Amino acid sequence: MELDTYSLKNSSKEEVNTESLQAAPVPEKYSRWELLLPVLAILSLLIACIIISPKKYFWNDELYSYYFTSDPSFSGMLAAFHDKINNTPVLYFALGWVWDKAFGSSELSLRLFSSLSMGLALLVTWITVRRQYSFWATSIGILGVFCTSQIILLQNAEARMYGLFLALCALGLYFYDHFNRNQKPSNRMLFLNLLVHAGIVHTHLFGGFYSGAILLALFLSDRYYSRFRPKVYLSVILSWLTILFYLPSFFIQADAGKPRTWIPVPSVTDLLDLLNILAPSFFQLGFVVLLLAVAGLHMYRKEAMTDRSTTAGAEKNLNTEVPLLILAALFILMPVFIWGFSRTIKPIFYDRYMIPSALGWVIFLAYFASRTTDSQKILEFSSATKSWAKKGSAVMMLIVAGALIYYPVHEARKLPKQTPPDAFATDGYDDLPLVVSFSHIFLQTQHYSPQRKKFFFILDWEAAVDENSGLFSPQEYKHLDAIRRNYPERFGNNILTSDEFLSRFDRFLVADYPDYTRKCPAEPRGMATARAWIDVHCPQWVEMRLLNNARYKVTYLNNSYWYTMLLVEKQK
Repeated sequence: MELDTYSLKNSSKEEVNTESLQAAPVPEKYSRWELLLPVLAILSLLIACIIISPKKYFWNDELYSYYFTSDPSFSGMLAAFHDKINNTPVLYFALGWVWDKAFGSSELSLRLFSSLSMGLALLVTWITVRRQYSFWATSIGILGVFCTSQIILLQNAEARMYGLFLALCALGLYFYDHFNRNQKPSNRMLFLNLLVHAGIVHTHLFGGFYSGAILLALFLSDRYYSRFRPKVYLSVILSWLTILFYLPSFFIQADAGKPRTWIPVPSVTDLLDLLNILAPSFFQLGFVVLLLAVAGLHMYRKEAMTDRSTTAGAEKNLNTEVPLLILAALFILMPVFIWGFSRTIKPIFYDRYMIPSALGWVIFLAYFASRTTDSQKILEFSSATKSWAKKGSAVMMLIVAGALIYYPVHEARKLPKQTPPDAFATDGYDDLPLVVSFSHIFLQTQHYSPQRKKFFFILDWEAAVDENSGLFSPQEYKHLDAIRRNYPERFGNNILTSDEFLSRFDRFLVADYPDYTRKCPAEPRGMATARAWIDVHCPQWVEMRLLNNARYKVTYLNNSYWYTMLLVEKQK
């Protein structure tokens, strides 16, 4: 460790725990060649993004990103951002706008921005965790999470802010670790930390939770070392004041979630998923089995002798791990806090919103791996066993690393190609206008279909707020109304009020859910419900304006795909 690390200057004033500070080991020097492994992992994520992108179309949220980032003018983007289209801070869209002007608006271009952000998060996290753990322990933690996490692999190929969110939180982790290794960090590092935390809170609404968790971890680690550093804490707290500039837009955006928001109350299963107990949200459980196999090679010996001196050294090394483990625990347990908030105050629990918790799992797995792959530091092998155990474990490690690096590409290759969004079975009525009852499909038709002018979305506030319409319908109305308001040249003729549409067309088609008379439950529960979109969206326009109106005849045509096609004719 460098001489200024854990400096004991002014220790009498700050009551520094010198025993804990002096226990910090000299950081293990590593070769630049070690960076080859995280670089290969980053390439794997990029290749996975390139493979996936042609297979799937922009979906609803990605299209929201596209509208902002592809806007010809920055002021036009800011004006649309200030409306009710997207309830998210501005940083991603501002940076995405610059990226779009440099590299274009294609699916691959905007998704590569996310993938490169994921790669940056991977590299920064690897550098940070490598300060504490060996090459293999660090690599296992990094690869186990970044290359197998369901959430990361999904967001790696989506044009949304989650890659940037993770990268900024990784930088927050880097500065957190730096401050724990340096008693009196420079003003430059404090200022950079302020900028990073400002970036965190301006990238996602959950940024405040994770920035706050880092601040709490700083307090707890300083408590552990018996020190108090107001400047370090202020570098985080002052960053939060920048949120004042976002509040005017936030209050407007938040109105889109009234009178109800689309996220249902989470279930216990949802929490267990985010704790990686029932689902591979942050790493594949099968990966743990491989770790145990490696551990078995190390632990096998003829003589189970414990070296007291190395055990004491391990206890000292544990002291330097404490700050990292504190942060890991807070990040891993963040879903518990948000789950409790969602159960008691307002539902906000959704898996991708908590993607920074992946960093906690990286630290935890690196810690676990260090107690298995590096166990020879604690347990003494006989000389005969040592040789083949080391070789066997090295081979096993290479197999594990190779499999983990390839896993994102494997998952990308097996992803099927999506059906075109305008693949509607119209039974020979191709010339009729077609009302699409689900906004996400409607927006895709406007982006991809060569016949986009024939597709319509209906704005009907009374139908949207009907108690049977589901959680999403009011928010859907406000989103589409704002989109029409901000992009009239693109949507002005295809997003219409009910009266506007019915006065213009006497004969038309409607694509609705298979059970188009279905009513949504008042209080659906669980993220599985939200993902399946079963109980959160039951459009009532057909029922309220057509089925119960003697002036219209509604004829069932087919349900050839996942929807029902209806023919509507006005009676003379």
